[in-house]
Amino acid sequence: MLIPGLSNNYEFNDAVYAAYTTYSQQIKDFSFQLGMRIESSEYNGNLISQNKTFDNKFPFSLFPSAFLSYRLTDKQDIQLNYSRKINRPNFFQLIPFIDYTDSLNLTKGNPDLIPEFTNLVEFSYQNQYKANNSFLATLYFRNTDNLITRFQYRDINPNPGKTDSVIISTYANANKSYTYGLELTGKNKIAKWWDITTSINLFNATLEAGNLEGGVDNSLFSWF
Repeated sequence: MLIPGLSNNYEFNDAVYAAYTTYSQQIKDFSFQLGMRIESSEYNGNLISQNKTFDNKFPFSLFPSAFLSYRLTDKQDIQLNYSRKINRPNFFQLIPFIDYTDSLNLTKGNPDLIPEFTNLVEFSYQNQYKANNSFLATLYFRNTDNLITRFQYRDINPNPGKTDSVIISTYANANKSYTYGLELTGKNKIAKWWDITTSINLFNATLEAGNLEGGVDNSLFSWF
């Protein structure tokens, strides 16, 4: 059943323009791969039922990457990796009308979202010992700008005929986030039919969300 006051007609166009190149080489025990990606995107939306248009264009950005590896022995090697990546908001995060499925907790997208950019640095040590047994230790640091995060606020119920207030969940860009940590992974062959992989990840995460209404900066240490 179509309810005019709760229905929407939305048209959109999402385009991504990109080009990339890579170069790799090995010199004795040292090998590397370098890459560069250039990318631009634009998002256009038309909320026909409300006569609203949305037009977001993002300029060309560079996304370099570097993967360096050095073999210490036949069974040991170290790696240093760097990459810059982009995460664009998806359709459901951008769509501008309200979902009334849960009448007490409404959700809607945010067409003004911008992509988030992440810089990742990793340093790894790997040791292959005995037969089919290995140990991997990785130190990492991740920095994300314009982090896309959930955002809630209380407002007057937009449902026609309702006068109460409800919680509305949407998405917003926080300032940035930082994560650094240590991940340890071991793989052991107990029997011909039994492999065991164990891992632990120790990390500290910081979120800077002071730019959002009611948002605060948070930091926590955790592991799994």
